[in-house]
Amino acid sequence: MSPGAAARLRVATCNVRELLDDGRALREVLRAAGADVVCLQEVPTHPLALHRLGDLATGAGLQVVAAGRAGAGTAVLVAPRVDVRAAAVRALPTASRRGWRPVRRRGAAEAVVRVPGPAGWSAEVLVRSVHLGLDAAERVDHALRLVPPALPAPACAPWTGAPLVVAGDLNEGPGGAARAVLTARLTDAAEEAGGAFATFPARSPRRRIDVVLADARMVPAAVATPAVAGAAEATDHLAVVADLRVPDPRQP
Repeated sequence: MSPGAAARLRVATCNVRELLDDGRALREVLRAAGADVVCLQEVPTHPLALHRLGDLATGAGLQVVAAGRAGAGTAVLVAPRVDVRAAAVRALPTASRRGWRPVRRRGAAEAVVRVPGPAGWSAEVLVRSVHLGLDAAERVDHALRLVPPALPAPACAPWTGAPLVVAGDLNEGPGGAARAVLTARLTDAAEEAGGAFATFPARSPRRRIDVVLADARMVPAAVATPAVAGAAEATDHLAVVADLRVPDPRQP
């Protein structure tokens, strides 16, 4: 694919740790990302805290298009310039308890966005924010539910054949079984672009658990984390920002 034949979509992902850290630093990170679409994880879901996501989005110059209790703390935000065709959240099945411990609910948030290309064409891309769990078997089950042939949420189902981007916190590194399920169908943008870096914990990153995975029809051009002073104060994960080239859907 020649660069001139493609459109650009910038996708960012960040686990925001229930918005418990420095809000100003987090807003700066999201602004510096300059993303078209932002996938968040660990967004507060308590009814009395829902306004905090809206406040974060407004402060970062973004809009919330997919969030809610079913998404279990996942959310999708977009820049005002982005044309959103559909958006939804979905719950993923979890055990109520594992031994004596309660299990955190899991879900996904997703949006279909229209990406304008040169010469008047456009393409639609389905972007999905995910936060996999701490149990390895559960992660594999959820990974299988998040990539084809699994269907999108009903609101997004008409775009089943659209290129898919899955972005979020996988809670496992490159050798994980759930990651293998995902990368059998999607490309690890950081590895493809030669920009892989550890993302957790933010103050001294040792594990690469936050990723942007893209449909093979897309070409990752660059992957990085926003160069913001004090980024480690924003949350305990580094944000990941990927520039993806989206091909003309009219081409074979």
